[in-house]
Amino acid sequence: MIEDAAQAVGAAVGGRVVGSLGTAGAFSLYPLKNVGAAGDGGMLTTSARELADRVAVLRHHGLRDRDACEVFGYNSRLDTLQAIVADAALDRLAAVTETRIRHAAFYDAALRGLAPDVAVPPRRSHVRQVFHTYVIQAEARTKLIAHLDAHGVETKIHYPIPIHLQKAAEHLGYKRGAFPVCEAQSERILSLPIHEHLSSDEQAYVVERIREFYRG
Repeated sequence: MIEDAAQAVGAAVGGRVVGSLGTAGAFSLYPLKNVGAAGDGGMLTTSARELADRVAVLRHHGLRDRDACEVFGYNSRLDTLQAIVADAALDRLAAVTETRIRHAAFYDAALRGLAPDVAVPPRRSHVRQVFHTYVIQAEARTKLIAHLDAHGVETKIHYPIPIHLQKAAEHLGYKRGAFPVCEAQSERILSLPIHEHLSSDEQAYVVERIREFYRG
């Protein structure tokens, strides 16, 4: 099993951190992730020595050393600058994670009273969520986005088109209606600001603007 842990560094399921649940875990170091480098980058975790050796060769053109090409590989090395930035970001991971969890708890408490117009993210007691995004489900989403934008609050949709309806997935043969729950949620989901640099006043402002939209 390969874990797509791109947005979940620091998360855990049943006390086990992501990246250790399967044969390998893949993480993104894109600058907007909870641990980011200065540009594109990523990392893979595994406890399988043979796989680690294989990946080390593949990421470096398939070269075992300077002269010997073992397989035709890729140029997927994380350059030194990106590694230095990401390493420094790892030192801040615990603080970043706790701040995002605290922000999410604030949203939970402040927005839960707006149901059924707003649904906060579900929780599972055995899962530690780290909130790369904080995604609500919102009625009249398009109008809410416009309202928030007019008041200086930027939001995003992660993501408006489900995977099975993407052009890249056409060959799988799925049509609209194949996954009705997913499709319904794609019309309602909205990501609110959750990053660790938010102040308490800024979060309260976001909540007040949402309340204003639904309650006047």
